[in-house]
Amino acid sequence: MEYCQHGTVEDLIRKHRGQLPVDIALPIILQVLDGLEYTHNAEIPYVKLNDGNFGKGKGLVHRDLKPANIFLTEFDDEIIVKIGDYGLSKAFDLAGLSGQTLTGSEANGTPFFIPRQQVLKFRDSKPEVDVWAAAASLYYMLTGYSPRDFFSNNVWLEVLRNKPVPILQRDINIPHKLAEIIDLALIEEPEIHFKSAKEFKQALLSVV
Repeated sequence: MEYCQHGTVEDLIRKHRGQLPVDIALPIILQVLDGLEYTHNAEIPYVKLNDGNFGKGKGLVHRDLKPANIFLTEFDDEIIVKIGDYGLSKAFDLAGLSGQTLTGSEANGTPFFIPRQQVLKFRDSKPEVDVWAAAASLYYMLTGYSPRDFFSNNVWLEVLRNKPVPILQRDINIPHKLAEIIDLALIEEPEIHFKSAKEFKQALLSVV
């Protein structure tokens, strides 16, 4: 595997004592969104179907995007972002795909960075769950908090019960136009607002 000499975004957050400034966090998440856009549209040449046959698929959903899975390397003095740990990923465009869902699992991923849709229909996750996770990761990078408050050990119920806290309630110093876009990206009822990584990226670029 490729060695990423700067570790993960989680490591970087710790080095900055729990929060990243906007000028560091935003370029990272923009690269993450480029990676997701590629992944969500990539051709998957060899996908096993439920009937045992194999077919082509298009697009993988990561389903566990979080700061600890965003790796940082360097090339020509430029920080390059890599998305790692595709262990829960699944091709989504063909009905009946077995994917790589863990046996017997109905909800997987990291509860601090997943939308309610992923808890309710993990096996049917679409690209927008990764877009939501990217927004949640950006929220965490800027504030040191996950978007949702968790009040009990039943984390999956908490995902369904608790709405994301508006980001300015975590840190009033975040630029307000950026805060509006992040809050918009974390809307999940009745559906996730941004359906594609490209759409979320364009919204972020409109406020920088």
